[in-house]
Amino acid sequence: MSIGRSSVRTQSGSPAAVGEGRRRLMVGVRCASGCRGVTATLVSAEATGLTMRVRIDAAETVAAEASLPACYARLTSRDHQTPSEAGWLAAAMAHLAADATTRLLGRFPSLADEVLAAGVYEPGLWHVGRETRPACISLFEPATFAQRTGLPVIDAFAASDLAAGGQGGPVLAMPLWILLADRRGTRLLLDLGRTARLTFLPPRDLGPHGLLSFDVGPGMILPDTLSEQFSYGEHHYDPGGTMAVQGRCIGNLIDLWLADPYFQRPPPRWYPLGVRPDDELHKTVQMAVEEGWTVRDLLCTATHFIAESVARAVGMHMPSANAIGEVLLAGGGARNGFLLAEIARRIPGTAQRRATDDNASDGTLEAAAAAVLGLMFIDQVHGNPPAVTGATSSCVLGRLTPGGRLRWERLLSAMADSVSHQLRLRNAV
Repeated sequence: MSIGRSSVRTQSGSPAAVGEGRRRLMVGVRCASGCRGVTATLVSAEATGLTMRVRIDAAETVAAEASLPACYARLTSRDHQTPSEAGWLAAAMAHLAADATTRLLGRFPSLADEVLAAGVYEPGLWHVGRETRPACISLFEPATFAQRTGLPVIDAFAASDLAAGGQGGPVLAMPLWILLADRRGTRLLLDLGRTARLTFLPPRDLGPHGLLSFDVGPGMILPDTLSEQFSYGEHHYDPGGTMAVQGRCIGNLIDLWLADPYFQRPPPRWYPLGVRPDDELHKTVQMAVEEGWTVRDLLCTATHFIAESVARAVGMHMPSANAIGEVLLAGGGARNGFLLAEIARRIPGTAQRRATDDNASDGTLEAAAAAVLGLMFIDQVHGNPPAVTGATSSCVLGRLTPGGRLRWERLLSAMADSVSHQLRLRNAV
């Protein structure tokens, strides 16, 4: 079965010890939203638990053939009648991830046997209703991946949070703190993907107390959809904001969008399907026709709206809005110079930089965070702060699927050593 085509994206550096002490190698897998592809990363970590120091060594991205996102679109449509396709898609995504992981580890044959396991973060198939709690079906078959690669698999992180009374995410907040927090200064991770998300990263020296992550509102899905609708499919997005910068900002349209009660809700605030501006788009299309607005005007307004919603969220919900030393950028919007300039104007005095290397694919950071979630499972560290996911109590996230016998024995030994070490640390306090 052919399910993907390869596109290699590599971080600089090679696997090595992060510092003094024993190195642990882990693979992280991130299945892209809409099942559009897979990114696998190789990370190396030193120490255990929340004190671990992690670096991203290499990454490999494989894009999915059109049949996979098409299947996902059918599964999420209201009139879908073939639920068995979910099983086919889960197996296909596992095969795609196994291809990416095999190619990744093939570049480091002398180290491949040292990898403990693979942590997997995937979009899932979600049911979200107004009167019922959210529910999720996995779109990744861990036994298939384990059989192909021999690696034990740690996945289903959202399911663990749902079982603890949470909303299922954002479960990557804690591993992102481990990956990106500065030793002494406060950082803010701004993910400008299809949904805009803020993650407040307290200093490592103070621990993750005060960690916060929530969805701001619609991100690049708003200008992307406007580009496609008003250019009659000619432009799927506005590269770098080049069309938006030529338009005029329509203030009353921003006021209309920001009047949505969503923007007044306090965290925890996260939606597994992303924050979609469907109602706003419908109203906007009608108003644009009546007022004679151009696509450039709408794109300019959408850019200002995203920047304004981010600035308001920082002012309303960030615990130390005036003490943010640095803004780390991720997602497709991190390449939009016009948007970044508007955000910088509204949050003055903070430096901006990309959260990952410019050569890294957009999925690299989330794949590395999946690897860290796997390490946290191995160390039996809780990964869902109630303030972030809304869980009634924090817990260890994930489920474990065995791999090949030798790797399975090595993983069990590593888990026993790690838990014993954590207990010794607790008894010493």
